[in-house]
Amino acid sequence: MVTTDVAVNGVRVGVRYAVADRIAGVGGDWFLGTALPGGDVLLAVGDVMGHGPDAAGTMRQLRASMTALALAGDEPGVILAALNRMLCRRRATVLATAVCGRFRPADRMLVWARAGHLPILRANTDGVGPLRQPPGMALGVEPCAVYPQAAVRIEPGELLFMYTDGVVERRDQAIDQGVQGLADDVRAAMRAAAPAEHLDRALDGVLDMAWRGNLDDDACLLAAEPVAW
Repeated sequence: MVTTDVAVNGVRVGVRYAVADRIAGVGGDWFLGTALPGGDVLLAVGDVMGHGPDAAGTMRQLRASMTALALAGDEPGVILAALNRMLCRRRATVLATAVCGRFRPADRMLVWARAGHLPILRANTDGVGPLRQPPGMALGVEPCAVYPQAAVRIEPGELLFMYTDGVVERRDQAIDQGVQGLADDVRAAMRAAAPAEHLDRALDGVLDMAWRGNLDDDACLLAAEPVAW
């Protein structure tokens, strides 16, 4: 399992990542917490169908392309549309889901788009719930697909969670129940953190408590906490 905890342009990013193929040691999930020109931060999680070397090869291409497009200044919806066209041009059918956001610390705005991916969770002292989901089909299905964007202001003290289905998927329950289970883990971890330690301990607690749903699938959980305004 890969564990990271870094600060990027005033945003603390914590990640837990594990692959199902323990022999090859590679998988099809990816994450990004990347500093962008001007002080913004690229936050993203993606999931290529399948696992193992083939999925990992596609993952690396999509991750590198997403990074390059974001560094060039493209917005999340444009980035996902470009990745979709890339997959649709392949001879063999390859599907992927992704969520891609650009966070602007200057005004605390998150602009994001999704491609068939699970909802971003937002957590604060009032509770835990999904952000409004813009429409967007999975990557690799329809070459002309468009990916509308949504925007939301992230207030001080709030945490964001992006994740792949390996974190929340279980054989004995619907995926929505798994997402609710993750939200419950987030809520419990925030409740366990003392008020003075809330921002620091809640992030660690959630990453540890939520791990993990389906050991037969790659899994990635990214948490972001803006800490400087």
